[in-house]
Amino acid sequence: MRLLYVAGVALLMCGCSQEGEPVREQPPPSTGSVTVVDSTIADPPPVDPPQPAKNITIDGVELANPVVVTGRARTFENNVVLRVRDSRGGLIGETFTTSSGEMGQHNPFRGTLWLTRDPEGSVTVEALEYSAKDGEEQSLVTVQRPLAVETIEARLFFPDQNCTRVAAYSRRLPKSLSAARLLVEALVAGPTTAERGAGAAAPFPSGSRVESVILRGGILTVDFNERLQNVGGSCQSRMIRESVTQTLETLPAVKSVVITAGGSESLALQP
Repeated sequence: MRLLYVAGVALLMCGCSQEGEPVREQPPPSTGSVTVVDSTIADPPPVDPPQPAKNITIDGVELANPVVVTGRARTFENNVVLRVRDSRGGLIGETFTTSSGEMGQHNPFRGTLWLTRDPEGSVTVEALEYSAKDGEEQSLVTVQRPLAVETIEARLFFPDQNCTRVAAYSRRLPKSLSAARLLVEALVAGPTTAERGAGAAAPFPSGSRVESVILRGGILTVDFNERLQNVGGSCQSRMIRESVTQTLETLPAVKSVVITAGGSESLALQP
């Protein structure tokens, strides 16, 4: 009997359960606040991958004549092509400019587009580049704007298709502060479809460009690029001279016209 008593006391002193597992002390009840963790937190929303920046952007369009276009471009050799179309999508004119800055960066550019015929209510300005590999159009961006510029009646002298004489054609043009420059730009752009149908021909060879138009003391000097130093024949040379002179002499302030090419009067309009 005494042995049984001693065994029971020993069992209690070793802290063992009847199954042989150690007895673990339970922590005292907490008297502080209880924080509940919500295990149902939603996953974060998916993040769209960053979109690549456009190679060309149009930042501003000044609606006058000429239309002034500003923007930024990252193009081959910084070249930017600018075009303007009428309200029906017909091409009015195209020009080239370059952005200013290190190649490979989005550099600022500025260009002007002359409205050489009435766009009839709105214009669409396009900026793009031509592929250096195959000449395909790339990076085209467009901006359409309403145009509320007053139009004027102009008389443009174009040669006939037989290169024998020039004749006057009336055309409505959006008004410009530089009336003489506008008339010359219209001649370089050539006759419209309707004017061609009436017998008009383009006086200028492809690649011709107006560099400057300056009026001093009634003498209007028009400087073209070097393309006008050799026009490929005496007939075409004479038609260009008569077209420019007779068109510009319709302006009241113009007494005479001087034509230069690349800054040289003597080299201009060589056959």
